[in-house]
Amino acid sequence: MKGNGWATIPLCEVLEKNEDTIEIDVASRYQQVTVRLWGKGVVPRGEITGMELAGGRRFRVRAGHFILSRIDARHGAFGIVPDELNGAIATNDFPSFAINDQRVVPGFLKWLSRTHSFIEHCRAASEGTTNRVRLKEDRFLQMQIPLPPKPEQDRLVAKLDFAAAKIEEAKNTKADIELEAEAMLHSA
Repeated sequence: MKGNGWATIPLCEVLEKNEDTIEIDVASRYQQVTVRLWGKGVVPRGEITGMELAGGRRFRVRAGHFILSRIDARHGAFGIVPDELNGAIATNDFPSFAINDQRVVPGFLKWLSRTHSFIEHCRAASEGTTNRVRLKEDRFLQMQIPLPPKPEQDRLVAKLDFAAAKIEEAKNTKADIELEAEAMLHSA
């Protein structure tokens, strides 16, 4: 991944593996987390009892961490853990990483992880047989990414967030128009 003469660094320089594990208590309830494909976000997977989890240990994710699905990284399953999922649990197949926000703006990492080249690098860093292909974390963390200066990251994130909001607004307007048209057709 190259970008406008910016520095290129390995991901391990801006991501630190989250090792916060908890022992599952069979009498407690836990919120699970999952990551949608193609950069569609980090969402609740649902609550489950410790009894249903059959004990063991899980990783506790933190708001603002970068999380991925080892199995679906090659399909763009990355995201930033939202505030409402702070403290949720995940299996080893969903590693999360603290972001060094002194070097990288979390929103920049979010948008970068949605790019074709980022996903292609993750495909290359995945191996295994059909239905068992998983991202190799060490290869992922050595992946080189472009890193512009923080003011440029902020500028890019602001532009991309603005464009995404406009697209969402257009989708909502289109849906409203379609509903109105349908209502007019039914009344005619």
